[in-house]
Amino acid sequence: MFRQHENNYASPHSEFLSELRRIVLQKLSEDDFGVNVLAKEVRLSRSQLHRKLKSLTGKSASCFIRETRLLHASELLKENNNTVSEIAYKVGFSSASYFNKCFHDYFGHSPGAHKHFPNWQNKPETEFKSGIRIKPCPNLYHRLSRHIWVIIVAILLVVLLLFLWLWI
Repeated sequence: MFRQHENNYASPHSEFLSELRRIVLQKLSEDDFGVNVLAKEVRLSRSQLHRKLKSLTGKSASCFIRETRLLHASELLKENNNTVSEIAYKVGFSSASYFNKCFHDYFGHSPGAHKHFPNWQNKPETEFKSGIRIKPCPNLYHRLSRHIWVIIVAILLVVLLLFLWLWI
């Protein structure tokens, strides 16, 4: 399913990541599937799984699961006629609005646009220290970088007000 991404793995740990991805895809429809279940499936503790994924990909286990779900949803959107909500529930999201938000954060466009324009170019992949090429998981830094100009203007206004207050 993820042949294009698996070919980019240059790490001896690619079998481990492929196995994790296979487990996530196999258990997508289970309501209680999460990091604890994934850790139990690979016979690691939750913290061991987190450390191993963090060292290999630079991401947490929950981010890995979310990205696997989003990549699978991307393929489903391109190849079948289900609605975005149906696909969101198929890949394990319990809320269609949260799915839309995650999808937009990850791919840079809505799932509806992705469905109607399947040739969208996705964000460039990032290479992590282990040599694995995967898209980064959005985090606070990525969200703040989109609005950095607002933060800069606010800081400048505060400095200007302090300067004026001290001057007068």
